[in-house]
Amino acid sequence: MKTKKINILAAAAIAAAGFTGQVGAASAPFTLLPTPENNANATYGQYKDGSGNLRDAILMNGIPIAFKYDAFWSYSAKVLDTIQGSASQPVGGFLPSATYGSFDFTTGTGTIAINLTSGASGATNLNPNGSGVNFQNPVEAASNNNVLGWTGSWGGNTQERFSSPVDTPNGKDYSEPAALNGGTSTVGNMLTYLHSLNPLASIPVIYADYNQAGKLDSLFVSARVEIQDAATNAVKASWNLDRNNNGTLDLSDPTYNYGQLTFLGSASACAADAYNPLTNPDGCAGVTANGDDYIKLEHNKGSGKPDFLVYAPDMDLNQYLATDLFVVKANVGCLMDATGAFVVAPLDGNTLGCNTNGFEEFGIVGALASSKVPEPSTMVLAGLGLLGLSRMRRNRA
Repeated sequence: MKTKKINILAAAAIAAAGFTGQVGAASAPFTLLPTPENNANATYGQYKDGSGNLRDAILMNGIPIAFKYDAFWSYSAKVLDTIQGSASQPVGGFLPSATYGSFDFTTGTGTIAINLTSGASGATNLNPNGSGVNFQNPVEAASNNNVLGWTGSWGGNTQERFSSPVDTPNGKDYSEPAALNGGTSTVGNMLTYLHSLNPLASIPVIYADYNQAGKLDSLFVSARVEIQDAATNAVKASWNLDRNNNGTLDLSDPTYNYGQLTFLGSASACAADAYNPLTNPDGCAGVTANGDDYIKLEHNKGSGKPDFLVYAPDMDLNQYLATDLFVVKANVGCLMDATGAFVVAPLDGNTLGCNTNGFEEFGIVGALASSKVPEPSTMVLAGLGLLGLSRMRRNRA
């Protein structure tokens, strides 16, 4: 394992102020995700998400930079990058790069150290960041334009990928033992890798890069991270990503992600072209506090850059055995019912629904130091979760 010579007291002070995420080679250049604990310009509040419902959020410049989805906070990398580059910023800037790094960086197979899914056949996760450890190969997530949605499982004794309808002729639907996919992914190896990024880190940061070839403004996503006993596969702990803050995975209520996102500096201009998930999915979703216009921020173009950065603040891997398995499960592209069956066109039966129309790549790009988050008096934050600013209009350039 690589080690770094650091000032432990200084690093601990940074961790106490928020969440640290130093990254190294083949990883993301962001060094911190903004929270009200580490940024005076950030506040907790509520804001309408992509489905038009109020949701716990972290706000900056009057608009949401992250939404809370069950155990996860989900940050929009596109919004963070746009705010960081704003021409009208307070003294010192909203997100000074010397403190937070950059949120606009290259992702994907061959760039990100640990890929959970990949559109590149035969991709591996060998020796990420020179850490000396290996992980399960990424799930082969490539799909054709007729695929409505897919499920995948990475890291455990069995790797799976299934789609609806069956993904042929590409042959990307399968269930195989871990031995055929580079083995399992253990907590001990994950900590070794995270420490190669930041010696204090014990919480992984997951990125999402959506590659949408269709035209509908929809991408439904629910996900679950599990810590499993290596011998029995018993689940020791789990963190869920969906729209219900109830600690369980709700396949019938996944996140509904923004696609093309616009915020305007004028309330009247925004009202004249207001966002509506059914009738105007490209409209204005809110008004900036400083009058800036953030126009047509795309989350689903397959840009090779992160669309969302997601983590759960209490996913401290130091609490588990090194031999435990780190397993990620995802349901992407469509609503599912209680039995796990895909439901087509769930919102209005016609214009919105299931259309992955490409492949979505997920990976682990950063490392955060464990730190307790104080509960704001205005609401209770049970977790920090997958980026809810996701209004994903499924378009591909």
